[in-house]
This record gives sequence, structure tokens and C-alpha cells, in this order.
Amino acid sequence: MCVVAATPLTIYFFLQPHLVELSREFDVTLVCNPSNDAYLPPLELPVRQIAIGMKRKISPLRDLHTLLELSRLFRREHFDIVVSVAPKAGLLGMLAAAFAGVEYRVHIFQGEVWASRTGLMRVFLKAMDRITATSATHIMAVGRSERRFLEEQGVVKVGRVEVLGSGSISGVDLERFRPNPLVQREFRSERGIPDDAILCLFLGRLTADKGVFDLARAFSLSGAANPKLWLILAGPDEEGVGEQLRQGVAGEVSKRMLIDGFTHAPERYLAAADFLCLPSYREGFAMVIIEAAAVGIPSIGTLIYGIADTIVDNETGVLVSAGDVSALAEAITKMSTDASLRERMARAGRVRVEVEFSQGKVVAGYVDFFRRLLSS
Repeated sequence: MCVVAATPLTIYFFLQPHLVELSREFDVTLVCNPSNDAYLPPLELPVRQIAIGMKRKISPLRDLHTLLELSRLFRREHFDIVVSVAPKAGLLGMLAAAFAGVEYRVHIFQGEVWASRTGLMRVFLKAMDRITATSATHIMAVGRSERRFLEEQGVVKVGRVEVLGSGSISGVDLERFRPNPLVQREFRSERGIPDDAILCLFLGRLTADKGVFDLARAFSLSGAANPKLWLILAGPDEEGVGEQLRQGVAGEVSKRMLIDGFTHAPERYLAAADFLCLPSYREGFAMVIIEAAAVGIPSIGTLIYGIADTIVDNETGVLVSAGDVSALAEAITKMSTDASLRERMARAGRVRVEVEFSQGKVVAGYVDFFRRLLSS
């Protein structure tokens, strides 16, 4: 088996437990470009790793070179199955596997870049996903709403996409992500956040697609009326937007907004927070919302595919329209001022995660899928 990803970040956050379990039964090779996320620690996995010069962004000459490189690798190694994750790895991996005659070619859709684009770029990127789907023998999506979206947009034929269980690509490690009052006190003390503060957390890539500018504006509105409200944005700043975000929150409120980089311990941030906010414009399946629920905090998210699978509106969190800053500010105000609401949603979210999204259950589903596929 060969697993192809453009970036080790995808492996680091989502696929490490799968590769560990798959390596117990299969000869697994991982292909990715470690230079794309140099800040990550080395992936210490019981699989063979091959570095390849795949770029995350469009780069015609480099992409053509990578396609040929993958084709040669697949012909040489005679893999029984090639699995790709994310758009660029899917396009190049599935095309190369088809050219090389690999029998089983599986692509996992995990969020579509073109979902928040317009014009010719949307048309182009959507066409690339169609090529990926056509080149694959089996197609998976990480959520039911993503499957519907792909079908409605004509990227895949109805009935071709498989979603395992209730969705998710990796589930949640319930031992790692759990309520921890001690960590909450320690974290807040380290960062100079008062014990009685209401802490809103954004955890993810700091990009416009994730709605971070909307969040900064909404926090400015809500924070002006609530001096106990704090905000932390934690994650890799891939577009260099940190300074712009700081400039968007003026006056005393700006002192209560903290911007951190990539963290190796997202569970500490979640344990320290009172609620999570993910006002994203596109998601495949919002894993961080499920992790937040496991830790025992509710979430505010946008009513888009990928988030609709992770929040039960008014039960485990609140959904607002993407791009509606006023509605987002109102939701933040409501969540930050109603402790009983947070507690009720937190309890419901934790129960839902335990039943539907435990890591053991989700990973076992994927391993069983590949086992059944190869045994057929």
C-alpha cells in the first residue's frame, strides 16, 4: 500500500493512527514532501517514507515533474493500492496510479479548495477534482454533507462516494482530548489570562478561508461590551495575516486577543478555553470541533458542509451563516454570557463524541475498508 499526501501536516494531524494500524497487516509506504511543513517534528512511523517534491500550490512545471516521478515510482514498486488525501496529492497521485496500472486507487476527499472561490479559478479547480474522481477506482469523503456537496456540484456521480460511519477521517483520542481543569488553570496563568475570563479559541490554519478576519471583527464588537471576553487564535500563519488581524482589533479589546503559532499540544488550548469558534468558509470535516466536544466545550461554527456534520445546532453548539459578522458577534456574546448554555452543550457534545467519533472506532473502520477492498 502507498499513501500519498502533499504535506506531512495532513499525516501529522489525521493519519498517524491509520498508518500504525495498517502497518500491522500491510507493507505501507508513505510519500509526501517534508519540506512543505518544516516546522513539524519528523514523522516517526513504522512505515517506509519517500520524500517527493510535491508543492501544495499550483506549479505547472513542478507538478508535471512530480506526476512523472510518481508514475515511475508506482511502476517500479508494483503497489496493490494507492491512497491519496487532499487535492494536489489526489490529482497527481490518482493520475500517476492510473498511468502505472495500479489496480486499486482510492482518493479521500477532505475539503474542496474551490468551494470558497469564484470565477475561472473555481471552474479550473473543480475540473481538477473531477479528473481526480475519474482516475480513482474508489472515492471516499470524510462527511455526509461533503458527499452531498460533491454530488450536487457534479464532481462525482451519485452513489460513488463512500462515507464510513458518521464521518471523520481519524476520530478523537478520548484519553488525550478530555476535560482537564488543572491544565485550564496552568495555561491561563502562563498566558496572563484571568481565572474568571471567558476564553474563546480559534484553532487551525490562520487563513482567510478559515474566517479569521470575520472572527477578529466579531470579537472586537462583542469584546467591547464584555471586558471578561478573551480570544486566542492558534495555528500556523500560512498567509502572513497575523499583523492584519492585530490591526483589525483596536483599543483595549486588542490587549485581550492573543495570536499563537503552530502548537504540538492542541489539547491544552482546548482544555483552557470556554468555547471554540470556527467561522470557516470551507471544511471537509471540522475535526477540531469534535476535539473541542471531547474536551467538554461547545463550538460556534458556520452553516457550511463539513461543519454541519460536527455541530448539532442549539444542542452541541451554534451555527451561523458564513460571512455574517453581526450574527457571529451575537453568537459569541450569547455563548460568553450564558454559562448554563455552555454547560448543557458541552455535556451533549461529549456524549456524542464518545458514541460516534472515538478514534478507535473510526480508524478501525478505515482499516477494515482497506482490508475488505484488497481481499476482494
